[in-house]
Amino acid sequence: MWNSEQCAACGNELRDRYFTLVGRRERYCANCMATRPRCASCGAPVGEAHWRLHDGRLHCAHCHLTAIYDPLVAQALFDETVAGVVAQLGMTLNVGVALRVIDAPTLEALRSEGGTTPGPGLQTLGIYQRRGHLRAIYMLYGLPRLTYRTTVAHEYAHAWQGEHCPLLQDDALREGHAEWVAYQHLCWLGCTRAAQRMLEAQHPYRSAMERVRELERRVGLNGVTAYMKRAE
Repeated sequence: MWNSEQCAACGNELRDRYFTLVGRRERYCANCMATRPRCASCGAPVGEAHWRLHDGRLHCAHCHLTAIYDPLVAQALFDETVAGVVAQLGMTLNVGVALRVIDAPTLEALRSEGGTTPGPGLQTLGIYQRRGHLRAIYMLYGLPRLTYRTTVAHEYAHAWQGEHCPLLQDDALREGHAEWVAYQHLCWLGCTRAAQRMLEAQHPYRSAMERVRELERRVGLNGVTAYMKRAE
């Protein structure tokens, strides 16, 4: 257990100033913030207790505790997340979507093949792709549980858009709606603090998500779904 008067990475006493991460209680000294390797999931400086994944990513002790490494657990959480989105928002698929859990280099190769570029400061955590008859969501191996669920919800929204929104050309609306689905899933889970952080984060998709939230305030959850089916 770390002491709030000590740096969570090196254990040295905190003196003049310290740094924190959004949504976390741990405090870090300036030296660790400047020199230590960072956790691939949360961005925190890693301490002596950390884990290196087979593709070279590092996990801090905090993220390692909830990271999804077991394929069976990944599939079960995927199924639970999809079922939750369907129950809350009625976003069913006529053709199912498969799950593939892959490492960072493989995910990056898939992203590059699709010609997409993540927004400034964004890391690719998941991708929806349709290849012939196969429709699949590719998820990054080892994501913390809540990040995994929100990413699944976001990518499932893209799968739903591909099936139900044939006229949709507005990329901002596409991403804003997917982020809105992830936000709604956090609310459905009762993760109110994590949902609030989505509303406060400096994220490239935030303004687009706010556009969909404003639509929700006017037409309700079901109205958003109906609107998306007509959107161009």
